[in-house]
Amino acid sequence: MASEKTVTNLNNGFTELWTSVLTPLNPDLSIDTTKYISHVKALLENGSKGVCIFDATGEGASFSCSERQAVLDELIKEKIPSKSLLVCTTAASIEDTRTLTLNAVSQNVYGCLMGAPFFYNKSSNQGIINSYAYIFNSIPEKNWFMYIHNNPAVNCGAIPHAVISELIRLFPTFISGIVDASENLSVTTELVRSFLPSCMVYTQYEKDILKVMDLNSTGALSFVANLLPRQISKAITRKSSSHAMLANDLIDLVIGHHPKIPACKSILSLLHHNPQWLLVRPPFVSLGKEALADISKNLKKFALDHEMKFQI
Repeated sequence: MASEKTVTNLNNGFTELWTSVLTPLNPDLSIDTTKYISHVKALLENGSKGVCIFDATGEGASFSCSERQAVLDELIKEKIPSKSLLVCTTAASIEDTRTLTLNAVSQNVYGCLMGAPFFYNKSSNQGIINSYAYIFNSIPEKNWFMYIHNNPAVNCGAIPHAVISELIRLFPTFISGIVDASENLSVTTELVRSFLPSCMVYTQYEKDILKVMDLNSTGALSFVANLLPRQISKAITRKSSSHAMLANDLIDLVIGHHPKIPACKSILSLLHHNPQWLLVRPPFVSLGKEALADISKNLKKFALDHEMKFQI
């Protein structure tokens, strides 16, 4: 994997904006690989330094290992730079996580985003540590990097500080950072206080980006960047409150009234005049006519065109 290092972000920690990619589907609910590649290229050309594939935003848990591997392989074939790819390898089975991680490492991607196996509830600290240790110890390649994913939205997704501390102690050369998807500033702040600067901490919540950047984080992972990559990039690189406010307003006025992933896909469907963007894998449900009408009405408050650009 890439070995880029900076003074403030050792061990391959990423910088600036990375986008959690939404996954476009075909009518039979298979992945529309052509549209996926086009969307990734558009993001990278419009302000996103890198992309994260198949985390929760990308409905990763709803796809098989072979589906997820096939998309990564196609991205590499299409000359998407491996250094711009962060691959979420979280799965219910540690063997599936191992398979996905081996494939990502073989493609020399920038890093792997990894949460604990999420099938069982109330796993012990030692059980979570053992799950991560199994992956680290079973990957022959030693020059690869992993981001711990703190995601309380799924079973066993909240990673205790004691677990993080022990993982950093046991595997200091592998762990590049902690990505917090809690959408709770106090949780992110406690992670920063406990682990930065020795381990970089990132937020995955647009409303907290500037506050976490003020705590010396060097970047963020964003789902709204599927819609506003340039604006969120400027919010991060310039610490621009005006650009951050656009994302906050989009969340409050358009996305926040509906389930997040179907809502974001609905916006892309409206912007691209393509109903296939509405499709989600069960257990998610596509938005109905009333919800779509509500999103369409509120979206008109924004000068957003089909190229995902605000007029600035």
